[in-house]
Amino acid sequence: MAGLTKRAQQALETKHAIFTCALELFAHEPYEQITVKDICDAAGVSIGAFYHHFGSKGDLLDEGYRLFDEQIEQIWTTRATAGPIDDIHLLVRQQMESMEQMGDFAAAQYFKNQLSVEHDYMLDSHRAFSVHLEESLRACVDMGVLTGSPAQIVEEILCVARGTIYDWCLHAGSYRLAERALSLVDMVLEHYAA
Repeated sequence: MAGLTKRAQQALETKHAIFTCALELFAHEPYEQITVKDICDAAGVSIGAFYHHFGSKGDLLDEGYRLFDEQIEQIWTTRATAGPIDDIHLLVRQQMESMEQMGDFAAAQYFKNQLSVEHDYMLDSHRAFSVHLEESLRACVDMGVLTGSPAQIVEEILCVARGTIYDWCLHAGSYRLAERALSLVDMVLEHYAA
């Protein structure tokens, strides 16, 4: 936050507090039952402060996707992996660990919300996760490690990842999500091995 005025820094801290408190509430109560007032009470802010930072309760979920994409970009630019297969593992591991940190109940809230809104953030091929996954798969195809269409393999990996997260939620987070997802993604990669 270097270079920000004290007021701008306070605004970022308020936005972060609202988001963090909302996630904590989403981890324990159904999304539909949580009100903006509940979030504001938990964050210790006014309703006006909430609407200064977020247009609606749904925008909090969008903020989660934005923050995840930001995290992926930061990890991507500082990664030190052995090659594109490791890059794929890094991306999938990061996605799954993010879900594990959120918890199965909160992750289920994200999924449920995606099924009931018009915008499809999970399916947006321009998000950092998808872009870097396709870059890595294209490198694998170019190196002769994998065969097939990188775009198609991305879709299959994303399908496996979403399905694994969904299953993890159904099982109340009873297993190590990252380990299971990486094992299943490796099966997809084996299918396309050259």
